[in-house]
Amino acid sequence: MTPRPIISEQDKAQLKRGFRKDLEGEVRLRLFTQKPSPLTIPGRDCPSCPQTQQLMEELAGLSPKLRLETVDAYSQPEIARQCGVTRIPAVVLSGDDSARVKFYGIPMGFELVTIIEAIKTISRGVSPLSMETRKGLRQVNQPVHIQVFVTPA
Repeated sequence: MTPRPIISEQDKAQLKRGFRKDLEGEVRLRLFTQKPSPLTIPGRDCPSCPQTQQLMEELAGLSPKLRLETVDAYSQPEIARQCGVTRIPAVVLSGDDSARVKFYGIPMGFELVTIIEAIKTISRGVSPLSMETRKGLRQVNQPVHIQVFVTPA
């Protein structure tokens, strides 16, 4: 039985038009998940992984400029480590290997809008930050780890 689509047909049509208009370069969507298994290993359960994979497959199918790569975080831990992924599900967006945005959890609701905007920004290859902010960031001379937590509330 085929699962019910997560993104409605109306939203898919709107996203396709938006991606056709807004996407310039390719964006790699790297989904870190786990392979489906009939066995449950304590500490490795991921109830939202199948739904996250379905959502990312639907999203990637809306533009030829979106390339989805699925990585099993447990059978390919070196790739997860390289991308700094510590939990699943995780989605890492990149235009090239130097710039990355990482999302943990299933990007539903407001989080889906955030991931779509990140895809557009990465595709353009130009930061939406003001020139003043960019100048300030150039003065940072050591690695910085920034985390943003999103909640509908």
